[in-house]
Amino acid sequence: MRRLLRDGFLLLLLAIPAAAQSGDELWQSLIEGNRAYVGGTVTFDHLADLRQHSADHQNPPVTILSCSDSRVPPELIFNRSLDQLFVIRVAGNIAGTFELASIEYAIANGYTKLIVVLGHENCGAVKAAIAGGDAPTPSLEALLQRIRRSFHAKPATVRAAVEANAHASADHLLANSKVIREAVRSGKVGLVAAYYNLTSGVVERIR
Repeated sequence: MRRLLRDGFLLLLLAIPAAAQSGDELWQSLIEGNRAYVGGTVTFDHLADLRQHSADHQNPPVTILSCSDSRVPPELIFNRSLDQLFVIRVAGNIAGTFELASIEYAIANGYTKLIVVLGHENCGAVKAAIAGGDAPTPSLEALLQRIRRSFHAKPATVRAAVEANAHASADHLLANSKVIREAVRSGKVGLVAAYYNLTSGVVERIR
């Protein structure tokens, strides 16, 4: 009986047509997961079964472009387990050539129905960009310059800067990838920018 219940749960989980959901529906599902995280009820059950099921293929309907910050783990924040998120993490949640290629890969393979650019409270990369001055390495300087280009004027607050950077990152995806641009404009893929509060754990949509 226990095995039947377990297998039944797994079949039910796998039968949920996430790939058939719209971007808005997928976003609402992510917000429900975030509420569970905020409430401290995140669980990762049936991992062995999910590993077996997804060992030879994947079909994650949501791509997350988020910061590398250790306090911003998308799987926990949205209460998502194996094969549910295609996650790309880089300081400042910005996309360069390889990040764009990763998102294009997910779209080309039919995985992604929603892209989320996730900025967060007190982002160190954004704060460094606001502070100005030269970075200690060429790579860091390139990162900070990229973030600074998202500011039309000096931001009044760190949050304003984080939001401006998230918006600019989303715009960069559209401007620099025909695959992403056509998928979003056709309505096949949704595009959301969001803000994560480190203290409360709440994710807010800002675009």
